[in-house]
Amino acid sequence: MKVLVSLVVCAMLASTAFAGTITGTVMYDGDAPARPALTATKDQHCIDAVTGTKSEALVVSKGKGIKNVVLYARVRGAKVTIPEKNPVMDQKGCAYYPHVLAVVAGSTVDLTSSDPIAHNVHSHATKNEAINYQIPQPGKIIPHKIEKAEEIKFTCDIHAWMTGYIVAVPSNFFTVTGYKNADGAWMSSDAYEKSADTGNYSIADVPAGRVRVVAWHEELGSANKIIEVPASGDIAVNFTSADFKKRAK
Repeated sequence: MKVLVSLVVCAMLASTAFAGTITGTVMYDGDAPARPALTATKDQHCIDAVTGTKSEALVVSKGKGIKNVVLYARVRGAKVTIPEKNPVMDQKGCAYYPHVLAVVAGSTVDLTSSDPIAHNVHSHATKNEAINYQIPQPGKIIPHKIEKAEEIKFTCDIHAWMTGYIVAVPSNFFTVTGYKNADGAWMSSDAYEKSADTGNYSIADVPAGRVRVVAWHEELGSANKIIEVPASGDIAVNFTSADFKKRAK
């Protein structure tokens, strides 16, 4: 029995001890373009909600940090764990919320709306099922399973200015820049733009060894770097907008 307990303890220690944390920044080179204003053309609720808002396609802070960059580590042989509680993509204030949602491939996302008007969720997937469902009233939930890793654009055919992304990644080691401030509170894109954030990110408990760190952004494209994750401690992996390349169409 003592031998069995010792083996279990050793296995538990091995699974947690030989892992490091990937940290870094994602920053914009030069002066970021101004965010264009959004204009609602239909439904008074949307006209009121959207007035004064700006595009979230590229949000850069005063500290040159870039918001809504999805970062993940490709870890060979790592087991994928599906979350017990479904991630949620809402339609709130006539915008997709969050604008970019990252999930592990195989997850089921609850698509819903908090708005008192009809929306629809139109996915432009190529590797997964492309759906187009109407959400006629607030609170309706459409569970949608995303089987394969892919960056999926979502639009609303009723309100043409509405766009968002669900990014399904192939491992549980991922994060999105600009979601929260230093105190852990959620940040709007307007608040992020005024902040001094430098696109800080952290991905904890990444198994030690050779991995590829991938960064993706809807406007900039993607970038990647191969690193050796230490058995403990941090390793810094920084990106700038110059590292990104758009995928050829």
